[in-house]
Amino acid sequence: MSNLIQDKWLPVRRAKGEIEMIAPWQITENHDTNPVVALAAPRADFNGALMQFLIGLVQTTAPPTKADNDDWLEWLEQAPAPGVLKEKFQQVQHAFNLEGDGPRFMQDIDELEGDTKPIDALLIEAPGAQTLRNNADHFIKRGGVDALCPACVVSALFTLQTNAPSGGAGHRTSLRGGGPLTTLAIIDPQDGNELSETLWRNVWLNVMRKQDFESLTDGGDKQADEDIFPWLATTRSSNPKQGGRDTYPADVNPLQMYWAMPRRIRLDRENTQTGDCDICGAESDRLVSQYITQNYGVNYNGPWKHPLSPHNLDKKDNTPMPQHPQPGGMSYRHWLRFVAGEELSEAAKIITAFNHRNPDDALQLRLWAFGYDMDNMKARCWYETTYPLYRLNDDVRATFINRTQSLVGAAIEVSKIVRGTIKDAWFKRPGDAKGDTSFLVEAFFQHTETSFFKHLQRLRKELLSGGDGTAELNTWYAELKHAALDMFDYWAARGDVSVVNPRRIAMAHKKLNKLLNAKKLKKMLLLPDKKLPDKKEKAA
Repeated sequence: MSNLIQDKWLPVRRAKGEIEMIAPWQITENHDTNPVVALAAPRADFNGALMQFLIGLVQTTAPPTKADNDDWLEWLEQAPAPGVLKEKFQQVQHAFNLEGDGPRFMQDIDELEGDTKPIDALLIEAPGAQTLRNNADHFIKRGGVDALCPACVVSALFTLQTNAPSGGAGHRTSLRGGGPLTTLAIIDPQDGNELSETLWRNVWLNVMRKQDFESLTDGGDKQADEDIFPWLATTRSSNPKQGGRDTYPADVNPLQMYWAMPRRIRLDRENTQTGDCDICGAESDRLVSQYITQNYGVNYNGPWKHPLSPHNLDKKDNTPMPQHPQPGGMSYRHWLRFVAGEELSEAAKIITAFNHRNPDDALQLRLWAFGYDMDNMKARCWYETTYPLYRLNDDVRATFINRTQSLVGAAIEVSKIVRGTIKDAWFKRPGDAKGDTSFLVEAFFQHTETSFFKHLQRLRKELLSGGDGTAELNTWYAELKHAALDMFDYWAARGDVSVVNPRRIAMAHKKLNKLLNAKKLKKMLLLPDKKLPDKKEKAA
């Protein structure tokens, strides 16, 4: 494989189940009879990165331009012919060579004098040099990935540049920081949509109108190829001892957000070998086993606003800061922040675009959220999930958001109550108890997630029919109480058997009931301040 536009290297799955390798322009091939429906890389992080590769490629070469979005809707309903995409993509073919004497995709144009690394160091979860020196690779062992085929090495390289964590002195993080959260709009395959889910449609849903994309930064006047693809010119070094400088949004074209290259890397294409790829198992005579890396690559700084990430806003000056997955993963308590934003946070621009579409549009979408939870250089976990997206009229959107905040806020409050009272049941001195009990909070959200989204669906219908949504707050309160009592009953007696104390459990259960009927929780859900019987009491 020599060129990423011409050659077949992208792993995909078709509607009838076939797994094959295609060139990027072939994603619309047989779109009406046996379409490509998904990426089929051997790793979840590769799939996430390759999805962004395709979105970036289409955004760069074939974005919609009409103010009324007619061209966007046309290609959503009827995919462009593969030949049309091929012609579009060939505009940038020169920037997508994997080997050769000239510029190489996502690699430094100059020979590097840095360290030689084994190829598995491209993988984000691979143990770092210090971990290996200290023989501390207890959970993720060294070795096992010694050589990669061209397709997997491209996927690993792009995944690292897109998600790059801290890598030691001068080894820069990605444009969005280490392990950014990505949120995309995709077609809901289970909703009886008029348009079926295909890979092309999921890519196209996340491509912005050309003018809207260019307005994201002040670098729209930067039109040179190297302003988009930084590997086409000498690396913009960030080494302060050699006159290096940071790279701000106004310094390069906004499209570089999709092609950012914070790490200086040169794959060793001279010492390749024949054999099977250690990730996908494919046989190749061009297996790559090592690369050279050097520090002080491009250091992206300033108010970048990547269209595929939600952002937090700095309290002082509203500077956007990309959000990142956190320990515990993603649950419905994050849903509103991802789809509509909250105080001092904004949804991804691509999700905001969905929020302002015609609510009568028959297309039902979901939000696909994914990313690495990073602890500095260490990957703690890869998180990935999907959530429903709901279309709303402008006149009910504010009320829907307000009521949803009440639903989520109440759930957060009850999860804390459950965790606290279970600790009261387990420990004589719960405040001094050691050990992480955050799993109880996560278990509560998992237990109530299906119910939450059913309530959201009913809330939306109630608001669209002229109601005020308080009825759903009332039923959600009963649901939360029932879930809290169920969880307490399940976990309270599952502490250390040698110290289980029935009296302590009974006292904790009494405290639980008291807190569930307290003014604070009822106020959050606009309920009258009077005791409402929970389901178990009513049944008795």
